[in-house]
Amino acid sequence: MSAYRRRVDDPASIAARIKCFEPRSVDAAAWSVVEPWVRETVTLSGPTLHSQAANTLKALSRFALWAVDEGMVLDRESALTPQAIDRYRLVGMRALAPTSRSAEVSRLRHLARAVTKKAPWPAAGAQGSRQGLSPPYTDEEIAGYWQAAGMQNGPFRVQAMKATLALTVGAGARSGELFAVTADDVVDVDGIVAVRLGSVPARVVPVRASWVGRLQAVVGAAGVGPLVGSRRVGRDQASALLASFEYPGELSRLMVPRLRSTWLAGVLTDCGVAEVFSAAGITTGKALSDLLPHLPAPQTGSPGWRRLGGYP
Repeated sequence: MSAYRRRVDDPASIAARIKCFEPRSVDAAAWSVVEPWVRETVTLSGPTLHSQAANTLKALSRFALWAVDEGMVLDRESALTPQAIDRYRLVGMRALAPTSRSAEVSRLRHLARAVTKKAPWPAAGAQGSRQGLSPPYTDEEIAGYWQAAGMQNGPFRVQAMKATLALTVGAGARSGELFAVTADDVVDVDGIVAVRLGSVPARVVPVRASWVGRLQAVVGAAGVGPLVGSRRVGRDQASALLASFEYPGELSRLMVPRLRSTWLAGVLTDCGVAEVFSAAGITTGKALSDLLPHLPAPQTGSPGWRRLGGYP
C-alpha cells in the first residue's frame, strides 16, 4: 500500500497527469480555448495526490468553459472569485446531481484560495457572503451600444448586434439561447409581443415595451434564419461574437451577463421588488425561494407576466 501511495503522490506523476488530461464530451475547439489556462491553474494549485489533480482538472475544465460562454476573461483573480463560483453553482451546474455539485464547488473554492491573492475569499473556515450578479449597464451605455450597432461593418454585424441587444435587454436571453431564436419564436400573447426562449419546455418572456419596436425591426431584417447569426461554434460562441463588435472606447466591455442584469433590473423595478424588501425588512432574496412551492404557478399572459414587460 505504501508503494502505491508513493507512486500516485510522486510530483512527476502528478505533472504528467496534468499534461495528458483530456476532458470527455467536450468540443475540441472549445477545449483549445481554455486548455492552457486550466493546466497552468491546476499546476499552480499544487495538488499533492494524483486523484486530487484529476478531480480538480475535471471541475476547472467545466467551470472554464462556462466562464468563457458567459463572457468572462480567464484571469484567475477575476474569474476565480466567490461571486463567479457562486453564480456557476446557481446557473451553470444544472446537469450535475446535487451531491456532485457540492463536491465540485468545494474543489473549485479550494483551488481558488490556493491560486489567487487579490480575489475576495474569506479566511478558511469563515462564512463568505454571496456577492451580487453582474451590474447592469446605464441607460446611456445601452443607448450608445444601440447607436454603435447601426454603424457596424456590414449588414451581418449590424443585424447580429441589434438582435443581441434586443433579445438580452429586451427579453433576458442567456448566452446559449441567443443563436436559436428565429422569427417564429416571436409570438403574440393577448396583444403582448413575447419571445420563446430555452429548450423544451420553452419559457415565454414578454418583450420589454420599450424594446418591442426594435425587436420587430430585427425580425423583419432576419429572414428565415436565426435573429442572431454567427459563423463561430462552441461554448464561447456568444463571447466571441460580442468581442467582434465595435463601439466607442468609453463604453464598458459588452457582456451578456451585464445585458441580462440590465433586463432584470428593469423587471424588478416594474414589479416593485424593492418595495417588497423594504416592507418585509429583508436585505437578501435568498430565503424567498423557500416560498416558491407555495405560490400560484406562473401563467403566461397573467397580470404579473405582463408586468415583466413593463406593462401596467
